[in-house]
Amino acid sequence: MPPRKAKSKKKVAQLPRTKATVGGLISGISRCAACDVDVGSMVNAIGCPNASLKESNLIVDDASSTMNPAAASPLHPVHTTPAPAPDSQAVRVGTFCHYCCDQTDSAKAHECVNCGAIVCEQYLPRSSGCIFLRSVEVPEKDFLCPLCSRSADGKDKPLRYAFIGFGRRKKVKMAWPMAIVNLNLESMKDDYLSNTVTLEAKNHYRSFQDNLFIFTLHMRAGAHVSESKKLSPGVDFMQRNLQAGFPPNTFLVVDTHSDEYTGMLQHTGGHSGGTSTTITEILIAYLGTQFLQAMQQSSDVARSDRTVKKTVLGNQPWCDLTPRARGGWRGVLMVSCGPAIRVSHHFEAVKALVERNFVDFVVAFGGSGTLPSTVASAVRSFVTEIGVFGRTDIWPALCDMLAASNDFLDYTTAVVVFAETVDGRRVVESRQISKDISGVRAFGYEFKSCATPGCQPAPADMRVHNNGPRVHLRCLKCKWRSSAVRTDQDNKHFKRIRKLHAPQLFWHHFPPSTDLQNFFVEITNSDDAQSAPPRVAKGGENKRKKRKIQAEIALDMQEDSEMAINDADDDSIEVAMADCMIDS
Repeated sequence: MPPRKAKSKKKVAQLPRTKATVGGLISGISRCAACDVDVGSMVNAIGCPNASLKESNLIVDDASSTMNPAAASPLHPVHTTPAPAPDSQAVRVGTFCHYCCDQTDSAKAHECVNCGAIVCEQYLPRSSGCIFLRSVEVPEKDFLCPLCSRSADGKDKPLRYAFIGFGRRKKVKMAWPMAIVNLNLESMKDDYLSNTVTLEAKNHYRSFQDNLFIFTLHMRAGAHVSESKKLSPGVDFMQRNLQAGFPPNTFLVVDTHSDEYTGMLQHTGGHSGGTSTTITEILIAYLGTQFLQAMQQSSDVARSDRTVKKTVLGNQPWCDLTPRARGGWRGVLMVSCGPAIRVSHHFEAVKALVERNFVDFVVAFGGSGTLPSTVASAVRSFVTEIGVFGRTDIWPALCDMLAASNDFLDYTTAVVVFAETVDGRRVVESRQISKDISGVRAFGYEFKSCATPGCQPAPADMRVHNNGPRVHLRCLKCKWRSSAVRTDQDNKHFKRIRKLHAPQLFWHHFPPSTDLQNFFVEITNSDDAQSAPPRVAKGGENKRKKRKIQAEIALDMQEDSEMAINDADDDSIEVAMADCMIDS
């Protein structure tokens, strides 16, 4: 074996690391959308009368700022807002930028006098912030956010500050008091769903830990009395925030099995030999009377709030930050390994929770079997959207969330039961959102109706066939074929939740009606009735058949003549090729 050669290691000259400068960020923003005029005009052009926004002032010398940080900025970094003491009645919900959703100090937050939006400013060179450090040249009484500056008078003029934020949409964030109670079956292998929801909530409330209450209850035989007593700190948490004028939001996350035939939820035992009951009885037994009363009181206080907020100019703010809109929401998110929402007996119990004003909404999943790992991201995202970002309209919040992330809809569907106010009346709606998958589910629904009398196909017998934007069904038992329906537009039963962002997601009323189940059958019968010829006399029918036969004979003769012409052309081509070969 030859001796091993010694490897000569040569040091490669390391280039100095340079950080991205503000000038580079600004130029990148101006080039990111060539057709968008507003993006490029958010920064003053070089050579404008504004001296403080010139390129030399925007681009900070890395060496000078590093060697002398005090000279770079006399401002102090953002101080984390301390959470209130347990015995204190003060509740701090934090100040967050409405463009980047980062927490900011009140001294470095600028409020728009027109819409009330809050825009954060850098507190140190190269730190986070939507406005470049010390670039604001207008007083607070005249400050306008970037969106209002583009819609007010002088919208073509450059901004009076350097906006370096990448987001141009507004989204409000607050650390509003929130209570989360996880109800898990004790025989489950792990608490995966509750752990992911807990970690997500604690991440948003890491600076406001006293504004968050999370507890996990385990369901087992005879444990509902002892488990409900563990929520006494939660009752104190809700009463303390109610006295401070911040009614908490409450979310109940249920993770268990459900019975295959009744759809009721299992609360004792394991995979076999357990007992099941309705969701209403489980919540009443394990939450206890005091916690349920605190939930109802929080909702009543929030809905009766009459606080009115105005901007500096007296306008309506772009978002409602009053307790009526932000607090008092109660929701149940139900995850079960079984058809808990598809059985009519248990679905009526779920719908009764909203009809009796027990909760404001219920989100469940319509698959025959739903794993927590599949829907965990959707559950925690929905809790965050309602509790942290204050999406007070349940239906738009769910549609936006599913339009952004809907991979789990490949395996299941989402069912939401919610209440909305229509003409001063509280109306309960139940809808199902599903995903249109080519060759699997048309409009996201499993059709089982066939137009052939006496044919009762199984779900596997109804096959979906797509041809571009059109889809039709075929029955394998009787060979029936339906008419084609377009999937790129709405119809009377299926509506798209977001036509541009998620055209493959449709919603329909739940439970599905008989007309919805016979959707393809009705369309096929209607098309057949329109295409059927009118009835004529017997002699006229014979003439029609005779003309049809003559037309078919003429068509066959035309096809034969075309074939003969093609054969003659082929023979002439072969003769010409043979002559060429002889000449060569």
